[in-house]
Amino acid sequence: MAGEQERVIAGRYRLRQRLGSGGMGSVWRAEDEELRAQVAVKEIELPLLPDEASGDRASRGRKEALKAAQLREHPNVITVYDVVEHEGLPWIVMEYLPGTMDLSAVVRERGPLPTDEVARIGAAALDGLSAGHRLGIIHRDVKPSNILLAPDHSGAADGRVLLTDYGISLRPRETRLTRSGVVIGTPGYMAPERVHGGEATPASDLFSLGVTLYFAVEGSGPFDRDTPEAALMALLETEPSPPRRASDELSRVIMGLLAKNPLDRTQAAEAAELLAEAAATGEHAASPVPAASSEEAAPPEVPEAASPEEAPRSADDDADRDGDGRDRDGDGDITPTRQGPVESRRTQGWRMPALLTLVAVLVAAGGFGVGAAVYGNDGQGPEKPETKQRPTPAASPSPTTTRSAFPYGTQVGLKDGLKAGQCVDADWKNGEFKGRPELKLVDCVDDDPEGQVITTVEASGPQQASRATPRSGASSEQSQCAERTEKLRKTMPDPVLYVLPPAAGQSQPPDTACLLFLKKATLGGPLGEYRKQGEEVYVTQLGPGDCFNTEEEDDVYTLLLASCDEPHHEQAVGWTWSSGSDSAESVDTDELCEEKYGVNWTRGKGHVMDGWWSDDEEWDDGFRWVLCTVYREDGKKLPAGALTSAY
Repeated sequence: MAGEQERVIAGRYRLRQRLGSGGMGSVWRAEDEELRAQVAVKEIELPLLPDEASGDRASRGRKEALKAAQLREHPNVITVYDVVEHEGLPWIVMEYLPGTMDLSAVVRERGPLPTDEVARIGAAALDGLSAGHRLGIIHRDVKPSNILLAPDHSGAADGRVLLTDYGISLRPRETRLTRSGVVIGTPGYMAPERVHGGEATPASDLFSLGVTLYFAVEGSGPFDRDTPEAALMALLETEPSPPRRASDELSRVIMGLLAKNPLDRTQAAEAAELLAEAAATGEHAASPVPAASSEEAAPPEVPEAASPEEAPRSADDDADRDGDGRDRDGDGDITPTRQGPVESRRTQGWRMPALLTLVAVLVAAGGFGVGAAVYGNDGQGPEKPETKQRPTPAASPSPTTTRSAFPYGTQVGLKDGLKAGQCVDADWKNGEFKGRPELKLVDCVDDDPEGQVITTVEASGPQQASRATPRSGASSEQSQCAERTEKLRKTMPDPVLYVLPPAAGQSQPPDTACLLFLKKATLGGPLGEYRKQGEEVYVTQLGPGDCFNTEEEDDVYTLLLASCDEPHHEQAVGWTWSSGSDSAESVDTDELCEEKYGVNWTRGKGHVMDGWWSDDEEWDDGFRWVLCTVYREDGKKLPAGALTSAY
C-alpha cells in the first residue's frame, strides 16, 4: 500500500490514500502537485468486453469519463477537474470533499430520513439529473451510493447534495457499453424497460431516483431481496407498497416515479413541483426505526469524494463474499455459480427464462453488468437447449396480480378506483380538459363539485392505459361512456365528457370512469339520478324536463327538486344563450326565454316564461347560459304531469 501511495498519475497527481475500492476501480485521495491541492482520483477499471482490445477499452472509458466533465458547473454534480490516461486506463480527477458520506451510508447510520430531508435530497438530485438530460447525458446508475451528502460552505452537515459516478453515463443513440447481452445497472434500481433490453432514457433515470428516495425514507428499497436475481424479479413482477413513512406529497412523487410503464411515469417538471411541496411541509418520519441491514439496504459503495475520516478499505474487503461466490451487499462483481442449460430451468416456470433473456444480472460495484450468466460453456457462446419446447400450460404459474398505489396514475393522485356517483374537483395542469388532471374527491352536496362520475365501464385489459399507441379497447370505452351519458348530456349546457382509463400495467385495474363536467361552471351538486327529490339544487344541476318548487326569502330563491308527477312550481323546458358582454343583472333573461320558447310553451295557456342563471361570477367568467322554465301566471302550482310543447 505504501508503494502504491507513491504512484504519480499522469505526472501530476500523487496518490496519498486509498479511500475505497469497487468493481469499477479504486478511489484515492491525491495531491495535485501543480496546484498543491487535494483532489479525489478515481481509476476506471472497465471490464474487457469480448473482441475488444485493451486500447479500445481505455478509449471507451475515457469517452465515458469526459461526459461527467460537461456537468462540472452544476452545484448538484460532483465537479470533474480532469480526465487523464495512465498505463492504459482512464482516471477521473474530481473535487475532494472532506466529511462526505453517501446516502446509503447515511441511512445505514441514522435510519430512515425525515420526509422533508428526503424531498430536499431528491430535488437536488433531480436538478442534477435534469441538467444532464438537457445535454443528452443519461446517468444509468442512480442509487443511494451515487448520491453524496457533503457539508456546504457554511459548514452545515449534509448541506450539499451531489450526484456522482457519471463515468458510466451514456448519450442516447451513442455506441453502448454493452455487448453480448451485458446490461449496465444495479438490480432493484434499474427501470423495468432497461431490464427488458430497452434504451437508457431520462425516464429510466427517474425510475431509479424513485427507488432511491423510497430507500431513503423507508430504510430499504421497494425491491430489495436476498439475491440480485430475486431483486430483478421483484422489480419486474410486483407493485411496491406506498412508503408508509412518507408524507402524501412525497409518496405521490415516489410512486409516480416508480410507474413500470415509462409513459405513465411522473415527468421531471412535475416531480420537481411535488418535491418542492414535500420539502415545504416540514413533515418528519412518524417514528425512527433501526437502519436496515446491508442485505436490505441499497448496495453500499465508496464515493469518489469520500471523507478521509472514513477508514480506508483494503482489497480484501472487496472479497467479503458468501461461500457461493455472491456479493451479498450487492456491491461488488457478482460471479454466480455456473448455471445449467437454459432447458433445465424451464421447470421453474416462465420467470427464469425471461430473466435470462433480459439479463443474467451480474453487477459490478460501479454498475457494470457482466453478461456471463447467459453462457454455460466458459464464455464460448450461449448454451442453447437441444429443443425449443414450450412449457406445458400446467407448468406455468398463475398470472401475477398487480395493482398500482395510484390506479389512474400519479398525476391523477387517487389511491382507489372511482365509483359511479362520486364527485370530484379537477386541477388541469396541462390546460383545461387536456391530459390527466389531478383529481380530488369531494362531497357532491356540500362542496360544489366540478365533475361527477356518471358511470363506469370495464377497462379493456392490463395494458389498457398506454398513451404511446392507440388502445384496441379505447374506442370501445369511449363509445360506451358516450352512449351511457348521452341522455344526460343532452340536458346540459356545454357538457364535457371525460373518459379516464386506469394506468397501464395492472392485472386487476379499476373500471374506466366516465365523468361529466361543464366547460365554464361547476356542477353545483350531483346530476341526473344522483339527485334527491326535495333537496336544494342549483341551476347547473337542472335541465329540460326537470320540475322543481321554489322558496323565497328576502328576494333570495331556493330551488327544490320535485317530481313532475306531483304539483310543482316550475318546469324546465330548455337552455338559451345570452350573447354580448352585459352583466347578468342587466339582461332580461325572461325575455330571452320568451323569444326562444314562448310560442311553444306559454301563449294562450296562462303560463309565463322564467329565466334562471347560475351566479354573477360564473356569468362574468363566460357561463352565460340561461335555464328557461314555465310557471303559472296566477302563481299557483302546475298540475301533476309534465307539460309538453305545443309544437
